[in-house]
Amino acid sequence: MDMFKDEVGKVFGRLTVIERIYPKRNLLATCRAIFLCQCACGSKMSVSGNLLRKGKFKQCGVCAQAWENKGD
Repeated sequence: MDMFKDEVGKVFGRLTVIERIYPKRNLLATCRAIFLCQCACGSKMSVSGNLLRKGKFKQCGVCAQAWENKGD
């Protein structure tokens, strides 16, 4: 039985979820599911499913930094 929501294939902002990388199998784990995501720019990053769903991460750090620098 898998207690984690399957986010693979979903898009959150500029991030597309590629695969769940931790935990691979749920043995009554108390940790959160971690997903490997790919940004529209091609960068990859690991993000907690909980933070993805809350909208805390919508792009990679490279894109976020580039966006901030546009205001300079």
